[in-house]
Amino acid sequence: MKHGWILLALLMAAPAAAQSTFQSSFQVGIGYTRPAVDPIDMASLLLQAEDFLIESGIGIRTNSGIGGDTVFSWLVRGAVRPFLVGNLTGHVGGEFSLHTNSASDNGKASTLIGLGLLTGVSTTVVNHLNLAIHVYPFAFEFGGDETVTQLIAGEFAAHLLF
Repeated sequence: MKHGWILLALLMAAPAAAQSTFQSSFQVGIGYTRPAVDPIDMASLLLQAEDFLIESGIGIRTNSGIGGDTVFSWLVRGAVRPFLVGNLTGHVGGEFSLHTNSASDNGKASTLIGLGLLTGVSTTVVNHLNLAIHVYPFAFEFGGDETVTQLIAGEFAAHLLF
């Protein structure tokens, strides 16, 4: 009977331990970032776990688009986090962004689309402040009359984690 109680206690404890580890591995943050193309300040929402991160941001820039129009921008960034060196977590992934009124199509304003491959590191500096540096070996700008390839671009992000 004693072994039965031990077995029952182990079976009940295992799921609780797994659930608590799963719940504590996610962090959500709100903060600042910039995309690889069309430099614009953005407010962004970050979801990060031990193995991946997902970030989405929006930005508005008045009187700065083609013909003085307002530019609205949106980005989605995702990456896997394959290594940890000290307190720096490395990540490798990609970014997709849209920027209205940022490209010229035969003299008319059109949407600029950005795609980029990224690599970088992030670290939690103090309890609730996460800093990240993203380096883009290459990023593409599609829209309007031209397609542009940028080589070696970089950006910085900062988020307050909850």
